[in-house]
Amino acid sequence: MKGRTKGIALAATGAALWGINGAFADVVFSQFNAPVEWVVGTRLFLAGILILLYAKFVLKKEIFEIFETKKDTAVLFLFGLLGMIGCQYLFFLSIGANGAGLATILQFTSPIFIYFYLAVKKEKVVHAKELFYIFLTFLGVFLIVTRGNFGQLEVSLTGLVIGIGSAIGVAFYTLQPRRILKIYGSPIVVGWGMLIGGGAFQFVHPIWKPGFTVNLEVILYMAFIIVVGTAIAFSCYLGSVNYVEASLSNIMAALEPLVANILTPLLLGQSWTIVQMAGIAVVLVSVILFANYGEKTKKQNNLELTSEQFK
Repeated sequence: MKGRTKGIALAATGAALWGINGAFADVVFSQFNAPVEWVVGTRLFLAGILILLYAKFVLKKEIFEIFETKKDTAVLFLFGLLGMIGCQYLFFLSIGANGAGLATILQFTSPIFIYFYLAVKKEKVVHAKELFYIFLTFLGVFLIVTRGNFGQLEVSLTGLVIGIGSAIGVAFYTLQPRRILKIYGSPIVVGWGMLIGGGAFQFVHPIWKPGFTVNLEVILYMAFIIVVGTAIAFSCYLGSVNYVEASLSNIMAALEPLVANILTPLLLGQSWTIVQMAGIAVVLVSVILFANYGEKTKKQNNLELTSEQFK
């Protein structure tokens, strides 16, 4: 398989598995009444172990090296306790409140919040076309949560706030560990972040006290969520960046909400209105265009900087 084709396949596989992961989590919440805290804690703790084992034995990384520097250790714990928990816990709360379809759409808007942060910090120049894509994104979300009934929300305000909070959590998760990611790489930082975040949840809702009936079906769903939907999905998507550019990976990432919105109604007997389906399409297209435009302007800026150096 050629490098570019392999990269596209890996990115698509990772994003699709994340989408299935969200739909399966929705089933665990709605059909088995599993507490969100137990699902999140179990998923993070066990997936973190799997990713660290992958980093140690497959990638041959020194997984304990990050703890040799106090500053990096502090950043890692902040990432695990605020970034990982903020991102994952709010996302799963959003699934419980809104269903996997809307939860993935709301979290998919996270690049917007990253953009605003970088603009405020003056790390990014604001472009009119990007602002237009942001407007389209929120228009799409508005269509989804109102179903075209503009006089009232079809989704609870609490559920909407949690969903947007999950997107802000992803923004923090993405921005906060940038320095240590460059030094130690994603598998080590994310693996330890998951383990630390999952470990903290053991004081809230430990794995050995689920609080609901755990049968074989629940075990199979959780096994998929932990092994396939988290560890393997992460490894696939991470591997894709070695073969394709970031903008193309962003396009493939759109498969996550797409798969979740197709699979969830099939599993739970839910349905989408035409207005909501239009809203989903608007969000997906506008975020993809937004991400691609940002990547394009970044490349142009780098090219201009390089040309200035040769003058």
